[in-house]
Amino acid sequence: MTYNSKNQHHMEIIWKTILLPSIFVILCALSMAFMNPSFAEKNTREWTLETDNEDIKVYVIAVENTDIIKAKSVATLNASLEEIKKILDDIEHRHEWVPFLKASSILKQDSENNKIEYSIFSAPWPASDRDFVYSLEQTTNTSNQQVYEMYSVKSSSMPENEDRVRGEIFESKYILTAVNSNVTRIELIYHADPKGWLPNWIINIIQKVLPYKILKNLRDRLRSQTSTSMNHK
Repeated sequence: MTYNSKNQHHMEIIWKTILLPSIFVILCALSMAFMNPSFAEKNTREWTLETDNEDIKVYVIAVENTDIIKAKSVATLNASLEEIKKILDDIEHRHEWVPFLKASSILKQDSENNKIEYSIFSAPWPASDRDFVYSLEQTTNTSNQQVYEMYSVKSSSMPENEDRVRGEIFESKYILTAVNSNVTRIELIYHADPKGWLPNWIINIIQKVLPYKILKNLRDRLRSQTSTSMNHK
């Protein structure tokens, strides 16, 4: 065994026997500290406000036949519906604002509003990266509302890779509603299972945090683009 392999072996032992249990205890304490008491006690199948921070609200709801909660983040953005759509449709640069996203690509496009996409998300060692194959459908509900709906599908063009874990999207949805020509209400519904060895209580923390971070990053990107546009005038 070489020096590097011995060193890595020792690090893995330290991780499993000392660091991982410590992190588990810390995360458990944090989850108890930030958990919404009313939701924990009632566990109702009604949307319950979890957080309200920086004008972004996050709601959670219990889902039948699973311990993984569904989350919803809501915000009103100072941007037109078309400006937001332009960012959501820009798959090449999506990794620049979606948390932990390494890359996305289109596997199959049946029409302008119906496609199969692939995304891979980074995970810290020793966890494996997660990837997802999903259908993305865009629909127009009314003249002022656009919906992006995503759910996992199987695709022969992207089989599972042993170097990463294939997650499952039960439901992911952006609902864009134009308030006026310069203001849009956005609602993000998120319910997914990253699979692997992660316990459900950690997954539920991710469920609550990720929709908030996505809308916050989306808002920051819109502001950055607006600022850049004004500087070039």
